[in-house]
Amino acid sequence: MGVAVKYIYSFLMFLIAFILQTTIMNQFSIFQMSPNLILCLVVIYSFLYSGYHGVIYGILFGLFVDICYATIIGVSALSNFAVYLICIEMKRYLNKDSMVSVMIASSAGTAVYALLYWSVYNILGYNYTFLYMLEKEAVLIIYHLIITLVIYQVVSRRIIKHRGDRYIYSGSLQEARGLNRK
Repeated sequence: MGVAVKYIYSFLMFLIAFILQTTIMNQFSIFQMSPNLILCLVVIYSFLYSGYHGVIYGILFGLFVDICYATIIGVSALSNFAVYLICIEMKRYLNKDSMVSVMIASSAGTAVYALLYWSVYNILGYNYTFLYMLEKEAVLIIYHLIITLVIYQVVSRRIIKHRGDRYIYSGSLQEARGLNRK
């Protein structure tokens, strides 16, 4: 699959997430919290892809969400960028084939997003207490874990080839036969 096709596929995934997040997902709220599908995709694409899919579309669609629904423009985009940086660093230390690693990245990404979001709103003088944020965050982390694992199952089949296969040889079949004889 070409690079342009991967970016188009990623754009379509983020667009669908944006539409679902702003329309249907409000009907599936738990304790008045609906999931941030764009954040889940930022975590998945930053953790699995080697390109800039997560950061480009995370910032772009974070700005769209802020323009449409937030009182301060840019907080979601900034938070998505911070989550991207955290996931890139975590990718160096965690195995991207493991679902546990994806769960760790999702939990850390959700926590960083919420802390940064709370910090910006608190600095700008909005009455948004830390305990209120923590109270909602526990539900949101579990919600994001479930959604991220579902998205991971769908996306990982297209991204990770030969999952769990440590003996991948990318040469020709004749070269591989020659290696076995030595």
